[in-house]
Amino acid sequence: MESSFQQMAVHHPVPSPIQKTALISSICFLILSFASCTPKNNDQEVFNLLSLVALANLGNCDTGSDLWARNIQTQGSYCVPVEVVSTKSNVIVYKQRGLSLNYNLEEFATEFNDQTYPRLVSAFGAPSDVDNDGRIKILVLDILDGASANSAYVAGFYDPVNYFRDGTVSPLRSNFAEVLYMDGRELIQSLNQDPQAFASTAAHEFQHLIRYPYMNATRATDDIWINEGTSEVASDIAGFGPQRTRLNCFRGTDTNRCPGGANGISLLSWASQSSSSTILKQYSMAYAYMRYLYDISGTTDSQKNTFFRKTVQGGNTGIRAGSASQLMTVFREADGYNSTHLGSTNPEAFFRTFFLFFGQASGATAFNSVEQIPSGSTSPSTVDLSAAFTAYPFQSSLNDLLSSNLPAVTGSLSFSTGSAYVLTGSQSITLINVGDRKQNMGTVKNSGASRTLVGWGAYSSSNALTSIKEFTESSTKNVTAKDRYRSLITRDIPNSGSMPLCGTQFIDETVHTDESIPIESPSLKNGSTP
Repeated sequence: MESSFQQMAVHHPVPSPIQKTALISSICFLILSFASCTPKNNDQEVFNLLSLVALANLGNCDTGSDLWARNIQTQGSYCVPVEVVSTKSNVIVYKQRGLSLNYNLEEFATEFNDQTYPRLVSAFGAPSDVDNDGRIKILVLDILDGASANSAYVAGFYDPVNYFRDGTVSPLRSNFAEVLYMDGRELIQSLNQDPQAFASTAAHEFQHLIRYPYMNATRATDDIWINEGTSEVASDIAGFGPQRTRLNCFRGTDTNRCPGGANGISLLSWASQSSSSTILKQYSMAYAYMRYLYDISGTTDSQKNTFFRKTVQGGNTGIRAGSASQLMTVFREADGYNSTHLGSTNPEAFFRTFFLFFGQASGATAFNSVEQIPSGSTSPSTVDLSAAFTAYPFQSSLNDLLSSNLPAVTGSLSFSTGSAYVLTGSQSITLINVGDRKQNMGTVKNSGASRTLVGWGAYSSSNALTSIKEFTESSTKNVTAKDRYRSLITRDIPNSGSMPLCGTQFIDETVHTDESIPIESPSLKNGSTP
């Protein structure tokens, strides 16, 4: 017997309220336009003709070749009438019928087909092909996100509902095809500030499209910072980086949107209702740290891409990078990994790479005497990471972080896992004086101790001095399964279906779309880029 959940997705080509409104408006407008020159005895024929014209602009997704899309505001599906702009060997680019935009989609299709697609496939592997046509579809449309002039808007997203047959998993409608949705309004306008914004966003979303089937196969929702940081680096790999506005936010030179830079921001703990400034800093941290790991994972592009591909598909042990611990498991298999420099356990690898990354960004130089509270201890010890610093310096992609270091901050410190602060010399502290000491806290100082970096390089939010040690892979899964190992299709919100995976959202308030990237509206950018 068919369930009521499945019955909600039965194919009935009934216009949605939005479609009905569009139909009525189109008919009324056309009748008013032609009424003065149309003979009265042909009124019925004219009305019928205009009705057909208006209906043609509604789209037919049940028996025609138009495409379903998600209304971001209502989380419902609607049918988008489309026209094919370009067909290439790897991609078909569609445009919403009637949408006017000042952008050469034919050139974009060529660039995506010849540059973005092969580079990201080399890095992450081939995308799924559920409809067996050998191509992905990119639909350029006016995304229904409630955007108004200079307000928040969604620039693009990948919707995982399209990975499943229509009517099998959600009341939402599925195209059962690989589809990326790109905004044809506000995102196009942003090209005045950043001519690469459209192509870069497409590359970012393409990583999500490639990644999703592997998440679904393990019934896992990868940690947001890993997924989003990887997509940010994917834009670099495709040829649209480095993401300098992300780096400017991380180091705090973007004082309007990212005051204080990444000081005190957790790489690991993301809250969906944080301020746009906090979330933008989190994305900047995720990008910069994942870029650092990518850079040091090998000496050739092939070695680096092999590392990234394993984080998506699974490493030698079959483990994917869905959490920090799993990411370190895969990283330790990389060609560039040296256990002498970075340790032989996952917690040690994370601590050392985190402090090497954050230390260099803060201008710290005394890596020969890094303070650390090791796992299983209550007392600080000193570890020499000078050889690791020599072996794993920032590469050119992160040079902006060296030219202008993180600013020093003052005041009380509120630590969370994967966060750090840069303090002035007058605030220089040692771990023995920290009241709430935790395993894998550490400090790094620069010459003369005029600055001190203090951080918590651990990937567990356990209470002070509880076990942040090496986990077996089975115990890691058991501990986190309830909270993290679930499909995006399974949600606690009734009838919501799968949410769009990463909508690039331009916003200056709180985040309303799951896993979105907040950036200020175009009028507030002052020449900066997404």
